[in-house]
Formats: sequence, C-alpha cells, structure tokens
Amino acid sequence: MSTSPTPDERRHDLDALRAAAMLLGIIYHISLSFAEGFPWFIQDVAQSKSAFIFQTWVHGFRMPLFMLVSGFFTAMLWRQKGLKALLWHRCRRVLFPCLLGVVTLLPMVTLAAAFASERNAANKRTAAKAEPASANVWAAIQLGDAVAMDAHLRNPATLTNLHPTFHLTPLTWAVLNGQNKIAVVLLDRGAGINERNSDGGTALHSAAFLGRAEIGNLLLQRGANIHSKNTAGETALASAGRDFETVQFISGILGIAVDRTAVEEGRLALIPRLGSKDLPSDGVVTAKVNAESPNAWKRGGIIQLALTEWPIFSVLWFLWMLVWLVAIFSIYALVVERFRWRVRGHWLVLSPANLLWLVPLTLIPATMMSPVEIIGIGPETSMSIIPMPHVLLYYMLFFFFGALYYDCDDRAGRLGSSWRWLLPVTLIVIFPLALEFSTGSFGFRAALLPPKFHRPASVFFQSLFAWTMSFACIGLFRATLTRENRTLRYLSDSAYWLYLAHLPLCFVGQAIISPWALPAWIKLPLLSLVLIALLLLTYQFLVRYTWLGRMLNGPRKRPSRNDAPNGIAIASP
Repeated sequence: MSTSPTPDERRHDLDALRAAAMLLGIIYHISLSFAEGFPWFIQDVAQSKSAFIFQTWVHGFRMPLFMLVSGFFTAMLWRQKGLKALLWHRCRRVLFPCLLGVVTLLPMVTLAAAFASERNAANKRTAAKAEPASANVWAAIQLGDAVAMDAHLRNPATLTNLHPTFHLTPLTWAVLNGQNKIAVVLLDRGAGINERNSDGGTALHSAAFLGRAEIGNLLLQRGANIHSKNTAGETALASAGRDFETVQFISGILGIAVDRTAVEEGRLALIPRLGSKDLPSDGVVTAKVNAESPNAWKRGGIIQLALTEWPIFSVLWFLWMLVWLVAIFSIYALVVERFRWRVRGHWLVLSPANLLWLVPLTLIPATMMSPVEIIGIGPETSMSIIPMPHVLLYYMLFFFFGALYYDCDDRAGRLGSSWRWLLPVTLIVIFPLALEFSTGSFGFRAALLPPKFHRPASVFFQSLFAWTMSFACIGLFRATLTRENRTLRYLSDSAYWLYLAHLPLCFVGQAIISPWALPAWIKLPLLSLVLIALLLLTYQFLVRYTWLGRMLNGPRKRPSRNDAPNGIAIASP
C-alpha cells in the first residue's frame, strides 16, 4: 500500500485526477456528436451506440468527482493558509476567470455553435433532399410533397406514429419544417391537434418555439390547448420565451434552417394569443413582450426569473457553482474555527461504510432531477445566477465530502484502497444497471423490475455509481501517481485552460468532420488528439507565461538553460 504525503505536501495523485476529469470532459463533449440517439446539435454521419454509452458513463461521474477533488484542495488551502487566503485565491482562480469568460469565451462559443449548427442543418437538408418523398411520410412532410404524403396516409397508423429519430408527431414535424399546407392537410385528415410528442409537447409548443405564427394561429383556431404542458411543466408560451441559442441548438439537431428575425417576429405575433403568465425571462422576444404586452409580468417576477432561469453562465456553470460552494464553505470554516471542530469517526469517511450514508443523502437531490431517457445518466447542470437548489445540494455533497476527506489525513490511503475490485464491479455491474434502468439501452430492465420501479432504481444506481466510480479513481490514481511527474504536472497545469477553451474548437471540428465517411472509432480519437494538441500549443505559447496563465495557475518562470523543458512552477495552482 502506498504511503500518503503529509497534510502540507502536494497531492500529486489528486492533481492528476482533477486534470484527468477536465481532459475527459473534452473527449466527452467531442463524443456527443457520435452518440447514437443523443440530442446533440451536431449529428455525425457515423453514429455509434458505443459513443452513447461512453458519454453517459463520463457524465455520470466526472463532474461529481471534480467537485470532490475541489473540496479536498479547498480544505487544504484553508487549513494551510487561512480563510482570507482561501477566498482571495478562489477569487483569482475561479471567480475572475468565470466573469471574464462570460464576456469573452461565451460569445466565441455562441459564434462557433451558430456556425456548426448551420453547417449541420445544411448537411441534413442535403441528405433529406436526397431521400425521395415516397420513402416515408417524414420525407414527404419535410419536402412538402402532398401527393406522396397522401399515399402514406392510406395507412391509418401514420397519423399517430412518432418520428423514429426525434419522436415527434407528423403534425409537429410539419410545423417545425414550416410546411403550413401539409399541416392543414394533416389536420383535415384527422391528426390530433393536441397529440403529444415524447417530451409531452404539442404542435403548438413547436409553433411557439420557432415563431411559426401562421400555423400557430391556425392551431389555436382549431382548438389547440394553450394550457397544455410538456414533461418539463412548460406551456407553449414558455416555449416562445426560450433564448435563440436554444433555438439554434434544437434546430441544428433537427436539420432545420432558422432566422433569428423571423423567429422573433413570429413569436411577437403569436404570443398575445398565448397569454403572458408563463413567459420566462430569457431572450430578446421576452423583453419586447414585457414592454408591449398589457398583460406582462410585474418587474419583480421578471427579475426573479432572470436570477433563477436565465442561463447566463452556460458552459462556465461549473466555475460559478464552485463560487457558491466556496461561499458556503467559508461559513462552515468560520463555524469550525469558532468551535475548533475536528472530523471524528474517520471510518465513516474512509471505509466502504461511507456509502451507507452518502448514497441515501445523494438520493434526495438526485430524485428531484428531471429524467430524460435519451440523454442517459448523470446529474443536471444549473447555469443561472442562483443555482437550482437540488443541483447545488447535489454537488455540495461531493464538495464537502472532499473537505472532510482532507481533514481525515488519509496517509494510509484507505479511501479507494479497494479499487482493484471496486472498479470492475462499478464498470460491469453498477453502471450497466444505472444506464439500463434509466434508458432501457440493453433491453432487460422489464425483466428485473416492474416499470413503476425503473425510475427509483435508476436514481439509486446513478447515485451509487457516482460515488463508487469516484472512489475507484481516487484509489487507482493513489496507487500509480503518488510521486511527482513533470509531464503529468504540465498536463495538470494546462488542463484548466484546455477545458475552458475547448468548446469553440470542438463545435467547429465536429461540424467539419461530421459528413466524412469514416467510422466513429477513427474520427472520435482523431478529433480528440487534434484538438488537445492545438489547445496545448495555445497554452504553451499564448497562455502559460502571460497574465492569463498567472490568473489560472499562478506565476510560471520561463525555463533557463539549467531548468527542465517544462519550466518550474513557483506558485501552486
């Protein structure tokens, strides 16, 4: 068994583990375009079930593990240098990069997403045109071929069957594609006007979402229910308030071209007939409606929704979540310092018995998270100024466990010491059960439990998986990476920048290679290697020895002739 460093020494294994979580996050985002059935706005022609399983495996534990390790290092810094030093350190390394990223990185992400979405949509439109209208009713609707659609409608089930990929009704598919005449024909032939898609939404939700005012008004005239809610509890009016970035994301998945002006003008024409009670506060349309509609919400309600629902931090949400967690930790630290508390009962933290209290606690916020089968497993994210309480509580459990772990002074390496059997059990038993009860991917959940127990079983195994996978990784890295390695240290230092900067390149790269006629097992590692190599070059020559590098990782001294090629760190990140 390896010997742990003293509390004041650097934990090279956890440094490497935190970096691995970030690098794994890059590969995770790249894999989404290859994941068969996953609703990513860039759909590669080489879809793979293996890529879907991989991405859901990563999502199930990566960010909880990251928060656990962050809690450990937060407690370490507090114990070594005090609360004031901790808060200033976290401001420089977390808060300031987060706020800077909102005004610099996020616009770049938006531009890259717009480019990728339009390119992906164009590829899909080209593929759709190549498919004859006679092939199926979905092609007939998308091409606006009424004659071919009429032939398909001779089968009565055609009106009620859902799209094989997007799980939409024929009427919703016509609305989304802007095929108004086809929509009228479908209604005349008996299509249910309030028939639901797999997400619980109706054709009216889709008309409001894309600003299809003409067909939206027709649906209302024909008796569409404005109070109908989807599985997220949203009415059509709420769909009309979604931000344009979300519109681009969804339309990219569907392969539909959208124009921002047309969407906003169509929404403005349709919204007065939908009411204003459920209108969210994000997007340009909402601001116009609030100014023009006599039934607009009071200012206090708008501010509340802006604080709790507007996804201002987007891909930087994890940094903002850390800001909240450090703020809560500072209160904990003040109480601990005041009463001079120390962790007792180390066996409850370090032994496998920790699962007996960690998993039940995790079930509380996990049960509150929305089940979305097509996404797989893993926790929700919260991108607003005020995080969703259950998401904050979920990550707070991992963060504070990490803090408790530091105070346990685990020099013997007890936590995760059973990784040699825990890792295979987690991969072979716990993860497949979590995925199966969540999505039915393997087709055996009905044989194990009745349908009413699938959701509780899914939540339980997802919670168990997040902890066992985290502990197995801690044990594995403890056993193999206890001593300092300059190459791994360099990767650890660079991982923060790599993760922050990867999404624009990821989107563009996915869009460029998506039509290539190569299998996913070639394109996924190829794109991963190219992007990480490019990001490493930007880190070395544009970030490491600059003010930005000092903000992210502390000062670095350029190597002299007697230094190692990677340079010498003069302040730990």
